[in-house]
Amino acid sequence: MSEANLASLIKRLEAATQRIEEVATRQKGPAESAATASANTGAASGAASGASGPAISAFEDLVSTYFQPFLAASAGVGGLVQEQVKYVQDAVAAQKALIQVAATSKKPDNATLIELVKPMQTAMMKASELREKSRSDALYHHLSTISEGIPALQWVVVEPTPAPYVGDMRDSSQFWANRVIKDQKDKDKSHVDWANSYIAFLTELQSYVKKHHTTGLSWNPRGGDAKAAAAASPSAAPATSAAPPPPPPTPAVGVEPSSTRPAGGPPAGALFSALNKEGLTSGLRKVDKSEMTHKNPELRVASVVKADAIASSAGTGVAKSAAPVRKAPPRLELDGSKWAIENHMNNNSLVIKPTEFRQVAYIYNCQNSTIQINGKINTVTMDNCKKVGLLVENAVSTIDVVNCKSVQVQITGRAPTVVIDKTDGMQLYLSKECNDIEILTAKSSEMNVLIQGEDDEYTEKPIAEQFKTSLVNGVLVTVPVEHSG
Repeated sequence: MSEANLASLIKRLEAATQRIEEVATRQKGPAESAATASANTGAASGAASGASGPAISAFEDLVSTYFQPFLAASAGVGGLVQEQVKYVQDAVAAQKALIQVAATSKKPDNATLIELVKPMQTAMMKASELREKSRSDALYHHLSTISEGIPALQWVVVEPTPAPYVGDMRDSSQFWANRVIKDQKDKDKSHVDWANSYIAFLTELQSYVKKHHTTGLSWNPRGGDAKAAAAASPSAAPATSAAPPPPPPTPAVGVEPSSTRPAGGPPAGALFSALNKEGLTSGLRKVDKSEMTHKNPELRVASVVKADAIASSAGTGVAKSAAPVRKAPPRLELDGSKWAIENHMNNNSLVIKPTEFRQVAYIYNCQNSTIQINGKINTVTMDNCKKVGLLVENAVSTIDVVNCKSVQVQITGRAPTVVIDKTDGMQLYLSKECNDIEILTAKSSEMNVLIQGEDDEYTEKPIAEQFKTSLVNGVLVTVPVEHSG
């Protein structure tokens, strides 16, 4: 059978299938359609109550790994902190329910969305009100740490950059957490652990939002009504919900009503007989050796066949290449309390001057540039940058370097902590005043610290990348690997 006849048979089969579906739809009465819609709504509600998509599973892991330890630490602190944390717990539970609704529902209008987030916002307001009523309490710094950080949960209504918003709220909370750590580090270590556990939760919340809700809360475009799903959430529905009904049975292959069969057309069985004939693939193009990945290793790296190889073997025109990715415009501005420095290329004149010590700086996606921060700033984060130089005078909290390559950071004043994560190639210049600095590293390589001496000369020292862990008397002991000679 020729390719033209085969294509004609396939088109007839598609037309017959479409007519079968139209007949089945016309045979349904209004009552049956209403029953089907009701069943679909029930199924969607059941899915909402038992949803376990990647975003929900990741949120549950976040709660169990980082929020639960914070709850346990709060119980140890006690007092009004424990009372305030109950409101935080209610807000986190409400957020989980909202994420479950979003996983099975279409994005609602603003009025419905405000109604959905109301339980979470009510709990957050109670936590903030408790702080305002307790300014004379001995744990006021603790209450402020929570109150400044809990607005991070409002990322569900922030678009299109919810993750940086969470980071801003974490930085605001970090200011008060540092006060707790400073006041309690020589008195009660449990308070220090409590403050660190809360900041760790907010930090991981930002990572979760960045991964699963990059531009805002992820809704299901094929889902049902959000208000109905919220009404049937686990708090309002039984713990065990019925499984969704199975899909309706599909028509048997090859069965076609005589009334819908094309006049003069062959029966469906003839199509399958034609598909089983020998020589059916004789018209297919033979793969040229230049297109075989097992004979051309460079094709395995590129994961595509060269365009000139396709043109020479097929003798046809080459498809147009995909449009180049649009570059985001460079940005340097103060947005609230955050300095945003983004998408700069080959710019060595970037200078900011913080006016308040609560301001933070977020440097993102810059290359071959130099950034200078004059004055005192709360925190600095450099993310996804390459060949960037950063000059910081004073930092109140931390300087974070994440997902970067070949970067240099110089501190001319003081900074208590530098965090290096997933970075390859890092030169850190420290002034004489940074004699008590802490450097935290993870999944990074080629890191060197240059320390300024009394003669103003810098001494270079490497940060260990390779470690040896030994089992000593039932305890794991880890030490850096030293290479002699």
